Amino acid sequence: MNRSGRMVPGLRGIAALVVLVAAALCTVARAAEQPVAYTVRVDGTITEAFADAVERRLQYAREQGVHTVILELDTPGGTVQDSMDLADYIFQLEDMDVIAYIHPKAYSGGTMVALACKEVYIDAAVGMMGDVAPVTPTGEIVGEKIQTVLREKMGTYARARGYPEALVKAMVTKETEVWRIQSQNEPEGKYTYLTGAQFDAMTDQERAKIVIRTLIVPAGDLLTMDAQRAVEYGFARKAVHGPQELYGILGLDPRRVERLYLSGSERALTVLDMVSPLLIVAGFILLFVELTHPGLWVPGIAGLSCFAAFFLIKYSLHYPPLLAIVLFAVGLVLLLLEIFVIPGFGAAGVVGILLLFVSLVLALQDFYLPESPAQTLTFELNLLTVAGSFAAAFIGIAVLARFVPAMPILGRLVHQRDLSAAHVGDLSEVRTPGLSAMVGQEGVALTPLRPAGRAGFGDKVLDVVTEGDFVEKGARVQIQDIQGSRVVVKPC
Repeated sequence: MNRSGRMVPGLRGIAALVVLVAAALCTVARAAEQPVAYTVRVDGTITEAFADAVERRLQYAREQGVHTVILELDTPGGTVQDSMDLADYIFQLEDMDVIAYIHPKAYSGGTMVALACKEVYIDAAVGMMGDVAPVTPTGEIVGEKIQTVLREKMGTYARARGYPEALVKAMVTKETEVWRIQSQNEPEGKYTYLTGAQFDAMTDQERAKIVIRTLIVPAGDLLTMDAQRAVEYGFARKAVHGPQELYGILGLDPRRVERLYLSGSERALTVLDMVSPLLIVAGFILLFVELTHPGLWVPGIAGLSCFAAFFLIKYSLHYPPLLAIVLFAVGLVLLLLEIFVIPGFGAAGVVGILLLFVSLVLALQDFYLPESPAQTLTFELNLLTVAGSFAAAFIGIAVLARFVPAMPILGRLVHQRDLSAAHVGDLSEVRTPGLSAMVGQEGVALTPLRPAGRAGFGDKVLDVVTEGDFVEKGARVQIQDIQGSRVVVKPC
């Protein structure tokens, strides 16, 4: 600086140059630190929640300007609709290179996702892929209507990625027979794969040119491949020994490959999505306990919480139709009216149960009625899921009604009494030894017995239980046995 405090022009230029160089070095450093690729682990069952989480990771990579994502597959598959949705999302990402790395397995929907990727690599030691036949929850292969959709969908991926279509069909339909042939004038190692129908349609002149013919997939088998066959048949580009070798093949610096993890909430949502049918079962059982033993409150609150959690999980995934929530509320009200207001069990109760069933089915999907074969399969699976939940709840309620009252500890828990509503005959009276003299005495049911409730015997009001018989309010009952604090009655 000069005496006036101003910077000498030469020094000013040097300072500016230093600032520019520093800024350039920072930019280079930041560029060196930016990842060149992400890896995302796809493990476990592909559900709606899991597919959504993977799609969000791919979208994040795009937003960060990273165009290479490696999906590390270790999955037995998943639901048809969710696997297909994830595969379609990946297939349409034209501005990204999504690479499938099968480590160690990708069956069913996992294979569908792998074929939608730009390239497939497989673990050389334990890698397995194939068997994309759609099955029901009971393990039965679904019909031709759904298989046709899967064959066409996977055929689209195969034609775009250069995979043998005949072998793709053999992964979906076990009746598909596949031959590998080599004709004259074809280079060594160049093969053509034909289904049995295509082979039978060949002319005599075409067959005369065949040099080698090998049956690859016999009719009745679904194609499943290890690493060697996946490479041999042209599905996997290469069998690799670990991710480091894969990074080298792809020309990626391992230090700039980062893993994207699913968040804790996404993992929790995935698990809850898988066990959501159990919430239906638990909700019905807990509501049964509350309705047959009014005044406990805890089972009722817990039961309603189970259903609230079920709808909240589905809402967070796909916004179920509002009709589902409305039908559930109406069905629950009808059921409560049938139990507490309308005597017996008639039309209101049946309609209430049907509305609950329909509402739970609708909550499992984002459509009202199926409009495609894939949605039809989803709808059928949802029907089976809810029907199975109802059956499990019914069995649980039957076991609870039959055996729990006889268990000393659980019996006392289930048959707690609301002492504030009792006028006479509290717990101490029930346990009075002289009460055994009341065996055979008749009284009147003050509440419906389903199988527990209250009955009046002269000037005493007792908590009672039947041996599974339903007794309407106001019916005559008779004390059959006294078992400690348990008063067993039967209808007169």
